[in-house]
Order: sequence, then C-alpha cells, then structure tokens
Amino acid sequence: MGKLTVKISKSKNISFMRLSLFYLIFIVQIFFTSPGMYVLQYPDVQKSQAMVNERLLSELNVFKPKVPNHVELKNVTLKCLASIDKVKKAYYDYEKEARISGDRLRENKFSEQQIRNGKLGPVVVQILDDFLKSYNSVGNKNLKSDFVSLKDSKGLDFDALYYFFKGTPNGVIPSVLEHFKTVMLYNSILAMKKKESELPKFEILTLDETDFIQKFKKNLILGEPLDLLIRPKERGKRPIVKINGSPIKVDSLVSSDFKMYYLPPAVGDYALEVISNDKRLFASFKVVPPSFRFINSASSVSGFVGEPMYVTLDSAYVPRGRNIVFSSKVAKVERKGWKLVILPEREGIFNIQMFDNGKFIDESEFVATLKPQEEVVLMDIGGNSVDLSQANKLESNNAFWQVVDFDMSITYPNGTSKKTHSSTRFLRNDLRELEASAPVGSVMIFDNIRLVGQNDGLVNKGRPVIIVK
Repeated sequence: MGKLTVKISKSKNISFMRLSLFYLIFIVQIFFTSPGMYVLQYPDVQKSQAMVNERLLSELNVFKPKVPNHVELKNVTLKCLASIDKVKKAYYDYEKEARISGDRLRENKFSEQQIRNGKLGPVVVQILDDFLKSYNSVGNKNLKSDFVSLKDSKGLDFDALYYFFKGTPNGVIPSVLEHFKTVMLYNSILAMKKKESELPKFEILTLDETDFIQKFKKNLILGEPLDLLIRPKERGKRPIVKINGSPIKVDSLVSSDFKMYYLPPAVGDYALEVISNDKRLFASFKVVPPSFRFINSASSVSGFVGEPMYVTLDSAYVPRGRNIVFSSKVAKVERKGWKLVILPEREGIFNIQMFDNGKFIDESEFVATLKPQEEVVLMDIGGNSVDLSQANKLESNNAFWQVVDFDMSITYPNGTSKKTHSSTRFLRNDLRELEASAPVGSVMIFDNIRLVGQNDGLVNKGRPVIIVK
C-alpha cells in the first residue's frame, strides 16, 4: 500500500509554526507567573513561625535591660512588632472581606494594591527604618541585607517592598510579616544579651503522648471556654501554661490537680504551651464564630409542606445553651437537643435564623414542596380511622391539611354508575343512603378531594379512596 502525503503551502507552514511558538510562549508565561500549589501550605507554615515568635517575644518581655540604648531597642522592637500586627490585621480584614481561600490564596492583589502601590507600603518601610535606626546603635551586625538592601540569585539589589512583595501571593503575606518579626526579635535579643537566644532543654510532646493533661476540643466556638485539668507527676507542683505566649492563671484543686479556665476573646488560631516537670506540650486550637451548621443530608434541606423535617445540628459550630433560638417566618421550628424539628407552612425556599440572646447570628436556607397527593382516610367523630359503615367524615392523615370538598361515585356490578359531590368533609345522609343501597360488588370511589392548609391560600389534592363493598 502506498504512502499518503499531504502537501501544504510554505505560507501555511510558517503560520502553523508561529501559532505553535505563541502557544509555547503562553504556556511558559503561565508557568512562571502563576504561583503553584505550594502557596496553599503557607497558612500552616505561618502558624509555626508565630509559635517561634511567641517564644522569642516571651524571652524579650522578661529581659530587663539596664543600658539606655538597650531599653530603647526593646521599646522600639515591641512598637515595631505591634505595627506589624496592625498590617497583619489589615490583611486578615481584607481576606475576610474578599473571601480569600483556596485558589484565591494564590492571587497577589493585596501585595500589589495594598502594599506596593497602596497605603500600607509606606507603613512597612517606616517600621523597618525605625527598627534599623534603633538596632544600629546597639548591634554589631549589618541588617540591611535582611531588610532594605536585598540581593537576588544574580546579585542584583532590591528594596524591601520589591523583594518581599513583588507579586507575592495572598497566602504568603502573613508568613512574610512573621519573618520580619523573627528577624527583629532574634537580633534584638542577641544584641542586648550578647549571646545566642537559648531555649531550655525540654521533652516536647504531642497531645496524644501526654498523660498529665486531659484531651480537649481542637475547635471551640467563640464564647466557649477552654477548661483543662492538669495532673503533674510530681503532685502539687504547679505547671506553667501559656496561650499565644501569655501566661494563664492555673488554680489548685483539693486533689492536688490543677485547673485552667480560659475564655478566648476573639476568633482565630491559638497556641497552647504547657510545661509540667521536664515535659513541654505544644498544641493548638481554633476558635470559630458561632454559625448555623448542620449535618447535611437530602432529607435535612428539603421536605414537604405540613410534614416535619429533621435537622441534626453541628455541635462544632452551634453553641450549647438555651439562649440559642431558631425561628422562621414561614415554618414552625422546635429544638430538641441537637436536632431541629421543622414544619414548613409555605411552598418554596425559606430561611431559618439562629439567634443568641435575641441577637441574629446566622441563617440557613431550606426548601419545601407540596406532595403530589396527600393520604386521605375515613374517620369517625373522634378522629379515628374507621371503615365506611362507621365513618362520619373524610380527613387527611396529616393534621396540617383539612378536606374541604370531594366527589363520591359508585359503580354498580352491572356497569352503571352514579356520582355526587360533597361541599364539606362530612359524609351527608344522601351519600350514606347511596352507599347503603348499593349491592355487594359495587365500587365506591372518593376522588377530586380538595385540601387546604392551616395557612390561608394553601391548597393541595388528596389521594383517592377506593372501597369495594
């Protein structure tokens, strides 16, 4: 079999080559200008940086300088740290307002618009200049290469704003700010003490490895306390407890145990440090705002008008206590422990609000539809389901609905039929006489049953009732 050859003109070949080159340039540009998935790891890295800085800050706070220049350096360092925290707060406010999470951590709008080309840029520069001015009078190290005159891999000089914030992704910003704090703290301590910062030798344990502290929730709701029982091996020896680097009061119990009660003041991540004997525990917990969260399932977000829906609340986000109330304008809501029983009174999408002491906290959206046909049965005067001979009325099985009218037809064994209408839910005498006179083998059908809900304007249909005599 011969080879098939397709010839194209020289001009088309050049066009194809140009197009391929443009695609290659585009792909390379995307590769070099888009930060990778590594950015998503930075929020966790920043937590470790913050923990180190808390330890260094604790060491700086307890150090009592005697030389005037040292006193000034300590005060300036603490002032600069506070200013960095304000920049960090500005980022977290931006993150919350712009809903920065997931892939949006890879964007660089904050660094470009708020810092390099915004009002925070001069603030960052002033912080670094203030620290260097105070440090240079004490330290014997040139920190310009750490802050204001930085070099890249090719030896080119850049200022701090360009080096640290040029195209920096949102997710990296807190880590950069923690880096500034680390450099300031470490070098200030080194300059004043004239020696390296020394950390005591402790056995560092995880929460799972400890036997001197009770386990605790890693997620707390704002307003929920961290209540811990600590039992040192040396009975009666008071442990040291810190949260975010600040000492926390520990109370003695009659049993020689110790109890710590801490009420977090704000939403965020917290670092817990417990020192007992020669063991040190580092752990973390998160404080989240109270919100209307529940265990999702198909039956918990949609249901039928007039029929109860059951929603299981998520205890990691919904606070305990009687002050938490749920209500809706178009549904009855009853809380039973960690479950909500919701009775929709209207068709369509509706909201349920969560309140804490009358203050609105959050809301969630649900949907209710009409059942195609509600089940209808024959009842006696007392509302009990009975057979036709004892029946007094036709009623819905669901008390939310009430029969308002219906048709009754009888088909006799010979094939003839009669039909009558009742404008109420009751079986009138003429309907009962018609049924009583029908011979055995007749088929009675109650259909075209119209129902109304407990709220005006809500109408539905009942399922036909068929009886063979």
